[in-house]
Amino acid sequence: MANRIVLNTISYHGKGAIENIVPELTARGYKKAFVCSDPDLLKFGVTKKVTDLLEAAGFAYEVYSDIKPNPTIENVQHGVEAFKTSGADCIVTIGGGSSMDTAKAIGIIATNPEFADVRSLEGVAPTKKHAVFT
Repeated sequence: MANRIVLNTISYHGKGAIENIVPELTARGYKKAFVCSDPDLLKFGVTKKVTDLLEAAGFAYEVYSDIKPNPTIENVQHGVEAFKTSGADCIVTIGGGSSMDTAKAIGIIATNPEFADVRSLEGVAPTKKHAVFT
């Protein structure tokens, strides 16, 4: 049974969780996902389980896997540029801390470019706009 958690974004955990990705995105009218995943999850086929579902549904996506453990400022900034170039309107994150932290920073900076230095996001950042849906 999948468990749904709604905080700032929506997170599914447990058996069958990935089956909820496409319905969540399509219900909100999104058209293209920016899939954030670390290189190991890509290598071991975990990311493919999600991208296969997106492909089967005809949902456009682009994978961003240039995520390092303990992501650097440059890593996040590169991700922001990749997100902008992709034309995606939402973010799907696969993995743990590094992928999630990178995706959250990308989502915030994409809509709040005044935080592009990344350091200003430390602590409680006074963002003015919601992050990209992740």
